[in-house]
Amino acid sequence: MAGLLCGTVIALALGSQASAAASDKPEFASGGTLKVCTAGDFPPMQYYKNPGDAELIGFEVDVVNAIAKQWGAKAEFVVGDFKGLLPSLDSQRCDLVASGIMITPARLEKYDGVPYFGSHVVLLVPSTDEETKTPEDMSGKLMAIEAGTTYEKTVADLNATLASAGKDPVDMQTYPSASGVIEQILVGRAASTITQDTTAAFRMMQMPDRLKIAYTYDESETYGIYMRKNPEDRRMAKEAIEALQQSGEMKALLAKWSLPATSTDVAHD
Repeated sequence: MAGLLCGTVIALALGSQASAAASDKPEFASGGTLKVCTAGDFPPMQYYKNPGDAELIGFEVDVVNAIAKQWGAKAEFVVGDFKGLLPSLDSQRCDLVASGIMITPARLEKYDGVPYFGSHVVLLVPSTDEETKTPEDMSGKLMAIEAGTTYEKTVADLNATLASAGKDPVDMQTYPSASGVIEQILVGRAASTITQDTTAAFRMMQMPDRLKIAYTYDESETYGIYMRKNPEDRRMAKEAIEALQQSGEMKALLAKWSLPATSTDVAHD
């Protein structure tokens, strides 16, 4: 009788452990595959190193792979147009969206999202520039700006500030691509540009010792990982991200991709 009771207790304990283990990951990851929708065109977050490559690389790719590993799954990236990423959650095409996508109130009305990365606007200058400390130091100089971006307004606001102080305005020249903007700085035609710290990190990684960040603006954007509405799934995604942060793995990935060490020091709620 005692042996029977002991066996029953052990069976119940094992059953309880199995149940706990099963609840450690979202149901959508229980099959061993985690489908993640991404645009795949935002270096160094997620991109193809060379044209024709089959495997995505990048900071966000590494983060998602680390989350999948915690859940005993393998991440499978589904690449598509940015505007179609969130609707892909509705169609069950993917389980998560991770694509340098901002957390916004409008998106959170329909989907759950976990913030995990803060990006700042920065002033990027040649590494040889020892004088520039603030945007106002660009007075009378030429700035190369990617056409159609909000950075055009940033320069317009800067010129208004300079005018009120009786200083010469910035001479802004726009270019159709980010790579064209960087080229103007490298050949000495432009003194600086304004961009995101993520883009700056990628450019500095591409061209070591050629560029540097002279100034970081206060304004920030918060990127996150989205999923279908489900409080338990969101909780587990949040805990997975927090585990990476607490273990130091997140900081190691930031260093790997030359991103600011404080980028993931954001609230996850």
